[in-house]
Amino acid sequence: MKKKILIIDDDIMMLRTLKKHLETDFEIRLENAGYRFVEHIEDYHADMILLDIEMPVMNGMEVFDSFMSHPHPDIPVVFLSDTSNPQIVREVMEMGASGYILKNAPRSELLQKLKQIFVEYAGQHEKTHILILGSDATLVRIAKLDLEAADYRVSYVFSVTETIDILRQEAVDALLILEPVLDVSEHEIYETICRKLDVRSFPAVYGAESYTKELLLDKVGKAVDR
Repeated sequence: MKKKILIIDDDIMMLRTLKKHLETDFEIRLENAGYRFVEHIEDYHADMILLDIEMPVMNGMEVFDSFMSHPHPDIPVVFLSDTSNPQIVREVMEMGASGYILKNAPRSELLQKLKQIFVEYAGQHEKTHILILGSDATLVRIAKLDLEAADYRVSYVFSVTETIDILRQEAVDALLILEPVLDVSEHEIYETICRKLDVRSFPAVYGAESYTKELLLDKVGKAVDR
C-alpha cells in the first residue's frame, strides 16, 4: 500500500507539479490553504505532510506551530521552500520538522529525500518512547528537543485525557509529567491515570523542579534503565 502524503501550498501550479512528480510512488492529497488545514485537522489523514513556508493568511511556520499545539497523529512534517536559507532551515528543524526540501529539486532527488525521511522516521519508532504531558507548550517543545537529541523517540500531549488515549493505543516506555496541569499535582495526575488504565503503576518521571537538560536526562534515563 502506498504511503499517503498531504501537500499544503497556495500555489496551484506547484501543487500540480509536485503531485505529478510523486503520484507514481505515493498517494497524494492536495490543500491550497494552510488555515483551512488548521481548521479541519481531524479531517486530514496522511503519513507525511509537505508544507509550504510562504503562504497568505497563515504561513507554513504558523500552520506547523498550530498543528503541533493540537492533538495530532505522529507523522513527519517536511517544509517546502523556493530558496535554501540556512537560517530558515535551522529554525524549522529546531521547531521539530522532519526535513526541508527545495521545490525546484529534480524529481529523482525529491523522491530519494522523501523515501529517506520515511526510513529515518521508521527508525525513530524503534527507539525508547517517552510521552510528555505538560501545559506549557514552550517547555514541552524544549524537553522534546532535549530528549530527541539524546536519541529518544518523543511524543507529547496537553491533557490527562489525551495521555490516557495514547497510553491505551501505543507502546510508551515512560511518561514525563513536566509540571502540574490545571493546578493538579504530578502525583495526583499519575494516580488518576493509573486508575483509568486499571494498573497499579507504570514508569513515570516528574519534572516540576527548575528545568535543566542534565536533570531531565538523568531522571528519564533512570526510569527506562538507560
